[in-house]
Amino acid sequence: MRILLAALCLAACSPAPATPPPVATAQPQASPSSPSDLTGEWKLIEMNGRRPGEAGEDSAVPVTMTVGDFSFRAQSQCIAIWRRYERSGDKLTVSPLNPGAMCARGLSPWEIEFGRTLSAVDSAVRAGDVLRLGGGAGDLVFEPAPPAPRESFTGRWRLRFAHGASPPADGPPLEITVTDDRITANACVFAGWRYRQDGRLLEVTPLQEPVCERTLTPFEQRFAAFMRGLNRATIIQDGALILDSAAEQFEFRRVE
Repeated sequence: MRILLAALCLAACSPAPATPPPVATAQPQASPSSPSDLTGEWKLIEMNGRRPGEAGEDSAVPVTMTVGDFSFRAQSQCIAIWRRYERSGDKLTVSPLNPGAMCARGLSPWEIEFGRTLSAVDSAVRAGDVLRLGGGAGDLVFEPAPPAPRESFTGRWRLRFAHGASPPADGPPLEITVTDDRITANACVFAGWRYRQDGRLLEVTPLQEPVCERTLTPFEQRFAAFMRGLNRATIIQDGALILDSAAEQFEFRRVE
């Protein structure tokens, strides 16, 4: 009996066996967040730390910009400038300036600074309703702008500038006539084009109809290639019709 009690006392005084350490569980890996959507209509509210109106009278002219899947298309009064871009995450690569038709007054210092800053942006971050484009030349900050309404550009139009230069003087002026779903030209070598419109964006399909047998001039060939790639129509403040493709911009004036 005494031996049994001694054994029980020794067991009670012995340290408890060590508890094995908890097994570490693998933490789930956070999936990389997808880049924010930049597309839509935007209005410039700050450039390089200054708000419109704080950099002189010319800066009070609103600058709006349509961001597409691969292009920035900005509008300031009668100035239209655009850039193509490629995006990887929040990093951007922007093409050089694509010159186009502009007001007779030329670019203001505010518009020149905007174009230079836009050409140099290399990052894009959208936080809620604020879009910030940044780069070596500064920053551009935008807020949402109202969706661009459908612009009807029906009527008769005469070509004034082909990518910033006057068209060839030999031969009659090139004119187009736009109806609700078709564009035709005054040269018999063009059968016409059907189009669908979404805001300022266009989808154009050439019409497969008989045309004249004569050979197209080099400028007519250029115009035909431009029309096949036509993707945007804008009527600017001074009443001009600006047609854009991915490579060129043509300006027309209404024929009364």
